[in-house]
Amino acid sequence: MIFALAHMSCAQAWAWGEVPARLREAGHEVLAPNLDLSPGETPGSHADAVATAVRGDGPVVVAGHSYGGMVVPALADRLRPRVRAVVVVDGLVPDPGDSSFAIRPHAAEERRAAARAAGGVFPPPGDADPRLVPMPISAFEAPVSFDALDVPRTFVWCTRSDMGAQAARGSARGWRVVEVDAGHWLPLEDGALCTRLLLEASTAAG
Repeated sequence: MIFALAHMSCAQAWAWGEVPARLREAGHEVLAPNLDLSPGETPGSHADAVATAVRGDGPVVVAGHSYGGMVVPALADRLRPRVRAVVVVDGLVPDPGDSSFAIRPHAAEERRAAARAAGGVFPPPGDADPRLVPMPISAFEAPVSFDALDVPRTFVWCTRSDMGAQAARGSARGWRVVEVDAGHWLPLEDGALCTRLLLEASTAAG
């Protein structure tokens, strides 16, 4: 199985922690690229880049953490019919035509104001992980276009985060919701658990 992973906002592939290495140790191929965070990038352009990097013709599990949830439905659409499962780890669950701000509007104006002051990018909070970098506001504002696949979909809800509304969106749309007692940074905080959940999703998909 090939695992194609899309990381959280304001980060790079390091935000998956030990997960890629653990998946490889389990005998799988892993693609966990750094997303281009230049101004103008969108979930669609991120999906295009990841899809282009997926080689071969083997079956694929697409997974996204946090913002990566905006990328994976478009990525799955681009990789059909190879996709066997879609997994979102404590992330966003868009419908076709949704943007990140449309489904999580509570911080939209604050982020837009910060991006205007910073020239089109959203700067991470000063007290956040020092590895975080600015994120193009276009990634939050641009709607994502895709045709949904009829494959198993799993939402991992980290119950110590604020993604309960996204878990509810997933449940209402037929996703299997798995609750874990963890914070939003699950891949970094418990790479073993995150890996196990991804493997379970791939096994359920056959």
